[in-house]
Amino acid sequence: MRRGDAPLALKCRDDLAARDVRWAMLLECRHCGAPLDVRAGERTTRCRYCGTTSATRSLRTVSPETPANWRPPPVWTPPPHVPADPRVSLKYHRANTLVLAILGATATIAVAFGFFMTTAASIRTAAGPRGAGAPVAPSGLAPEKLASVTMRARAGDLAKLPGATLAEKTRVRVPLASPAWSAITFEWDAAHPEHVRQFYLNGPSSHPSHGEVRRRLEGLLPKRWTGESFGWRGISLHFTPSSGGLNVNASPPNTIGGGSPYWKEQIELMWRVVQSAALGLPAQVDPAAVRDYLGGGYPLATLARIDLATDIDASAAAIKQLFPGASPEKSTQLTYHVAIDHPWFATANLDWENARGGKLLTVIIRPPGSGAMLAHQDRISACVGDGFALKPRISEADYLAKKRYYSYDLKGGGAVWVYDTMVMIRLSKFGNTPPMTQASWERLLAILDACGRQAAR
Repeated sequence: MRRGDAPLALKCRDDLAARDVRWAMLLECRHCGAPLDVRAGERTTRCRYCGTTSATRSLRTVSPETPANWRPPPVWTPPPHVPADPRVSLKYHRANTLVLAILGATATIAVAFGFFMTTAASIRTAAGPRGAGAPVAPSGLAPEKLASVTMRARAGDLAKLPGATLAEKTRVRVPLASPAWSAITFEWDAAHPEHVRQFYLNGPSSHPSHGEVRRRLEGLLPKRWTGESFGWRGISLHFTPSSGGLNVNASPPNTIGGGSPYWKEQIELMWRVVQSAALGLPAQVDPAAVRDYLGGGYPLATLARIDLATDIDASAAAIKQLFPGASPEKSTQLTYHVAIDHPWFATANLDWENARGGKLLTVIIRPPGSGAMLAHQDRISACVGDGFALKPRISEADYLAKKRYYSYDLKGGGAVWVYDTMVMIRLSKFGNTPPMTQASWERLLAILDACGRQAAR
């Protein structure tokens, strides 16, 4: 190499800077939920944990900038809101390619540069103004100034905040004068410029206040909170203290991977949660809104109030009255997803027949967690059998794994299956079994509700 030639890694860095491309960002794998360090401009991204390849634009942003000291976890456990099995931990697989080697060298230089800047800042802080020894206060907007900000603001409105910068007409970054958070970024979809869709808080990794933030989040969010992530029907929150990042993302209807018609209500509510838990602002979080829009859940017995004579055309109004935040989804049938607050169960899917005059076909009740097992399958079956004075049919689901399920044909109509992962209730006519009666429906829900609550005492 001739004198004056820059190393290849430096040239790569300079080329990226010349094209005004961001260094990298953290995205979420759509299958296993793992954080992926992705260079801006990459069209596809392959997960180093589960191997899933996705269009980069379809992935949820965890952080708009990858922290300089961030490292991928050596082992990843999928969170409940993604399709991957949460019981199977995934190992990180490092790619041995020339490109990644170059990027690794560049990242090393970036880390070294960040260390130099941090050290310089520490020297300035220690020295104080003119060497007086006084600390330098962090620059930026005071977090309390965010108390009046709502998610109904447009990018041009929030770009007027002191120190704010507007990028691509859909992203506003505001530096914060806070030891815990260095900046907050708001983002909009081009299709929805009237409402913020996602926002990020960035700060130093492992700040002492982050433990308290996590405890406050646990107190404000439903039981779906895992300690680092939360998800329910189109809304998600991720908080990774090790990288100093907190991200909230809402998905409008027809978003890749699903969405919610209540996404605006969801992110407004989650903004108040973050204002209270992370920014220490006096924001009020309405428990009824958490129940409706964040999956806090309704009593299981409320399902019994559904009139089985309700047809598909009247279903929306009936569900809206009983479960205001339940989101519909049309596939083969029309399905409503209802959050349940019960010791044994967390969700109920209600399927209406996709036909003129179609009635409620099936109700599937599941425990907390994606793909989770029913912890009390035998107890649930016994409750159904004792409540209706019936003996179950016992069938093998997996002989080698010793899995089985119980089924009951109720007197008067309808049937119940108790699997190891769910309880399926068949309400419509099928085969020689007539439809379930309203009385049996109400009785079944009362039995399941009482059985779980008594066991939890």
